[in-house]
Amino acid sequence: MKKIYKIITIGILAAGLMYAAIPLSNRTWVRVGSLQSPFDAWGAERGWDANYSIYEGLLWPAWYNRSDNFVIDRQFMACRNFTATSGEVLNFKSAKFSSGASSTQVIPQVLTQSGKYPYCEISVDGTAQYVDDYLGSNIDPLLPADRVVTNTVRTGMGVDMTRKIYAFSQAYNDNYFIYEYTFTNTGNIDDDDVIELSNTIHDFYFGLMSRYCTSRENEAITNMRTNTWGAHQWVYHTPMADDPEIPYFYSWLGQLKTADITMTYDNVGGPYLPAEGSIDNARIRCPQFVGQGVLHVDKAYNDPSYDKTKIRTGWYIGDTFPPEGADQQVWGLLNNNYEDMGTFDTPQDITHEIGDRLAPNSLIINKDGAGTNSYLSFGPYEIPFGESIKIVFCEGVSGLSRKKAIEVGKKWYKAYNGNTVTLDLPPAPLYRDPEPIHMGDAENPVPAAAMDIYKNMWVYTGKDSIVQTFMRAKDNYDSDFGIPLPPPPPSSFEILPQPDQVSIEWARNAESDPDFEGYRLYRAMLAPDSFYHPIFECSVTEGNVTNSYSDKELLRGINYYYYIVSYSVDPVLGELESGRAYTQTTIPTSLKKPPRDIADDGRLISQIAQDYADGLITDAERIDAVLGMVRIVPNPYNIKNRKITFGTGTDKDKLMFYNLPANCTIRIFTERGDMVSEIDHITREGMSAVADEAWYSSTDSRQVVKSGVYIAHIQVSQDIDETETGLPLLFKGESVIKKFIIIR
Repeated sequence: MKKIYKIITIGILAAGLMYAAIPLSNRTWVRVGSLQSPFDAWGAERGWDANYSIYEGLLWPAWYNRSDNFVIDRQFMACRNFTATSGEVLNFKSAKFSSGASSTQVIPQVLTQSGKYPYCEISVDGTAQYVDDYLGSNIDPLLPADRVVTNTVRTGMGVDMTRKIYAFSQAYNDNYFIYEYTFTNTGNIDDDDVIELSNTIHDFYFGLMSRYCTSRENEAITNMRTNTWGAHQWVYHTPMADDPEIPYFYSWLGQLKTADITMTYDNVGGPYLPAEGSIDNARIRCPQFVGQGVLHVDKAYNDPSYDKTKIRTGWYIGDTFPPEGADQQVWGLLNNNYEDMGTFDTPQDITHEIGDRLAPNSLIINKDGAGTNSYLSFGPYEIPFGESIKIVFCEGVSGLSRKKAIEVGKKWYKAYNGNTVTLDLPPAPLYRDPEPIHMGDAENPVPAAAMDIYKNMWVYTGKDSIVQTFMRAKDNYDSDFGIPLPPPPPSSFEILPQPDQVSIEWARNAESDPDFEGYRLYRAMLAPDSFYHPIFECSVTEGNVTNSYSDKELLRGINYYYYIVSYSVDPVLGELESGRAYTQTTIPTSLKKPPRDIADDGRLISQIAQDYADGLITDAERIDAVLGMVRIVPNPYNIKNRKITFGTGTDKDKLMFYNLPANCTIRIFTERGDMVSEIDHITREGMSAVADEAWYSSTDSRQVVKSGVYIAHIQVSQDIDETETGLPLLFKGESVIKKFIIIR
């Protein structure tokens, strides 16, 4: 036994020499699946981004803007009868994980991210797409997941916490993270390599209270009494007395009374209202269900079997939590309750019915009304010096797909406006009892409206989806991360606009995978967070595997975005595609036309060059024929017509310059002569000349220009020869002036 003790001690000392404190603020982002989020060095997360004054994190679906669902993790550990370095036995000892924790509480040691595959090298129009490099050289093809984050935090209790976070891009498992926590009694309470303590940790607990906001797509819903992360955020949990197969909780935007109770709708799902705009924008804005499911907890430091008696689930009220250093209160929070703010046996929505109009804070009356949190606690444990215990849970987000959220939102919008709509209901739930429907009572005599029954029943399918997510995570973990994986993504992806087409090429590395079946190319138009559709496929079965494609079915001037996947065919799951997050472009490309070969008057450009060489036309006639073809589209630009020009998204203020010479400079002036923008239109080496260039009606300092008349001066920046004859066509310095109007 002494020999084992010596080996353990040497191992702990070696670990102490390997690590040194890192800043609390260190952060790494995982961006491989439909769920994407940051992870922080201090051992938990707070989603607040001071630079943007927003809560961020747990983006799902991560393909769309403002899909964050996270606010904060309040995370603690505590024990009893703790022997301090002085030899004094303290009744309680705790550590609080926070973004501003003192070094007596938490001392971050490690925060690294490893990848099964490196980032894809993406290039669009000759520009490399930027990516935050959180991997460096940490690439390991043998990893059991696409990404693994390793975070080690030392604490003033002498217990090191190491959490490993596993993320996947496989389509059936890409909306959750698996957290594997290991708590080791190292006896080291600071950042040096000296072991200060060697006593057993008694009655050890670990727990976290997570607050969510489903979702940031609608931070301030019309007529809500509180924020989306406040009293409207509900939590359901599995009471441990029911011996659930998977202990879990989930949170969503639940029903409370609107500010104006006479409104004839409820706010479940955050529907878009007619008062807010046209049906074009109608959707369910908050369909997400987010939560955590427990996958494993050790029975004891010397017994790794699963012991559900160590788990406590519940929901917690408000922002009242023990401060740093309040050791007894922290232990009480994890062991039992704190100021009677927790509920552990009754789910928050136990009496909820579809169509209820509940008073604000009716479920948290006489308590902190800031909102609700989830609650998970694990313990108690005895952890002798040098020993460890392990806790594993998953965190996921699920709910209606974006397409279904739009369909349901539009139908609800029409019904709210008094239109007759077919309100088809979803199938019966698989993992829970059907939702009861409010039929009217003394307190609230108005029965649930048909449109709200339709909307809420579809939104509540997310409850089934999140439970299924927990089950998939459980199967994944229990199989030792044995889920089938798709082939690796292409390691490079290049988008090259050519005249009348967009040329696309990708690396062939995936073809060495034994399960490789083929490639599939997807495209979206107008914005990178719009819907993508497959436009090309090749396969081993068809015998047409290639690594290039020319996209010609495009509209001039419209922005396009792409991603490429490799795929395999699993005998059970069917086709498995590599993750779209690896290759999705965020830099727009567009179809560009070559310089015209026929002038406005019908003459061939080659003939104009020949006539000029023969002295048959003057300089002015040549310049007028060639540069006079330049067009500005639309002209006038009217903000009211955005929808029918280049859309209302990222291209909403775009104007196009067409029929430009191969190399020129465009200078844009106000009517009084102030230059607002300068654009270099050039033909890159090795590429064919194109005649299109975009301007987003903004100054070079990125200020949107006002209504008015503008002047474009298009000046040739280098001599240009006619391509067919090789004769001179334009000379450097020659120019044309075009006027256009902007109406805002």
